[in-house]
Amino acid sequence: MRKILKKISLVLALVLVIASLFTGCTKTRTSVSTSNGKNGLSPVTLKMYLLGDKPKDFERVYAEVNKLMKQKINATLDVQFIPWGDLNSKYPLLFSSGEDFDLIFTAAGWCFYNQIATSGGFLELTPEMLQKYAPNTWKYEPKLAWDQAKVNGKIYMVPNDQKEYGYNVIGVRGDLMEKYGISDIKSEADLEKYYDAILKNEKGIVPIVNGGGQNLEWPYLLEGNEFAQVRGTGSEPLFVYKITDSSGKILSIVDTPEFKDYVLKMRELAVKGVWSKNSISSKETRDDAFKAGRAASMVWNLGTVSADVTTMNKEHPEWKARVVDIHPGVKKLINPYTNNGIAINANSKNPERALMAIDLLRYDRDIHDLATYGIKGVHWEPVGDTQYKLLPGSVNFSEINNSSWGWHTHINRTDANQPEIVKQLTDKWTKEDLVHHPLEGFTFDDSKVKNEMAAINNVVTQYGLPLNLGMISDPIKGIETYRQKLKAAGLYKVLEEIQKQADQYMKEHK
Repeated sequence: MRKILKKISLVLALVLVIASLFTGCTKTRTSVSTSNGKNGLSPVTLKMYLLGDKPKDFERVYAEVNKLMKQKINATLDVQFIPWGDLNSKYPLLFSSGEDFDLIFTAAGWCFYNQIATSGGFLELTPEMLQKYAPNTWKYEPKLAWDQAKVNGKIYMVPNDQKEYGYNVIGVRGDLMEKYGISDIKSEADLEKYYDAILKNEKGIVPIVNGGGQNLEWPYLLEGNEFAQVRGTGSEPLFVYKITDSSGKILSIVDTPEFKDYVLKMRELAVKGVWSKNSISSKETRDDAFKAGRAASMVWNLGTVSADVTTMNKEHPEWKARVVDIHPGVKKLINPYTNNGIAINANSKNPERALMAIDLLRYDRDIHDLATYGIKGVHWEPVGDTQYKLLPGSVNFSEINNSSWGWHTHINRTDANQPEIVKQLTDKWTKEDLVHHPLEGFTFDDSKVKNEMAAINNVVTQYGLPLNLGMISDPIKGIETYRQKLKAAGLYKVLEEIQKQADQYMKEHK
């Protein structure tokens, strides 16, 4: 997925407030009257929510998906999209309003999984249900994935079954690098030299847009310093641990010297004009301007950046778009399996059929390829059994733009034309930089501190985001005010609860 994000910093504040509106218990279904297969199944329509903007050919592709779904389980999918700009408000409201739907994308750490699960919004998935209605999923999903998906000992999502790095890289314009004599970008200093050249010489192109320092927060503050965010603590990385420290000590990021350095650097870049002053209100995705030629860089995970670079070099080969890693050699974690997945609404009237549909999206080769890559011969063509090649029609539907991350599994194909640097980087990371940490699969349960989390995230919105974007004229004073406001909102009460749960998790997962 995955892959996924824009302006998620406001997400948890709203979801935690709305979560208080939820009532009732999480539902569990362990027995039903339907049987696997079309025979004996009445026809149903399953409503599913995905993220982002609907691709132009989506209905055309899903007409084919539904033909196969109808044949196999007598069900069709009615897919709705939640635009990135509406994600913060619409996603949690689907549950608090009691909307009638069946399936929805979710993810631990960045897309509401723990918050909705602890509020009773997702259906509990028992081993009996999974074995009966999603047998391939049960067969292929690693045990660790199910363990990572557990919230208070229960499973509420079907996670991916493939490993991926969530580490952020930078997409840049190779033609602009050549134009200004920049041979490579391997550090923050190199990137800033590139930005300076753009600011000084280019008109109509800005160094980076949509969030600017907010997007740079991950490579500059977290990954470059070998911090990992505690999953389940919201979109803003306030609670972290050092991935090279196996003690499991949880830190408040705002109390670290690295946070001060980051805030000062973001102020410096903002004053230079590296990003627009209206970044805080932009609704573009973080790669829109880069793909359109209006920005000289983008920040996202390796999969997304490489996919965008591939598309750009096909449409504009003269741009020579490329992927760069500004922190070579820093230690890295692999994403947990729960970084992308699908959950079932606790109020679904057809949870068993929904599980059947998930199983088909994940492991039925014809349905999986359709829902992931589009129509063969129109949007893509296979290259052997494990790769694919994009066709001109992919601009209207492709893995890049259709929100298929929820059913990514080991049968996914790789893009035959992806930049060589992708394999080079992942091979190097796995060989030299990969580390494991006792807390890499841990997700915080915020049920005991929901009020504090809501208050904290209000503070983040009011005082934290302006610091990220370099909008505070006196950043040192701004940091102190931010810390005081966070403390008053309950930061250290939450930190204490996280540490308590983390300690218990480490005892149980020795």
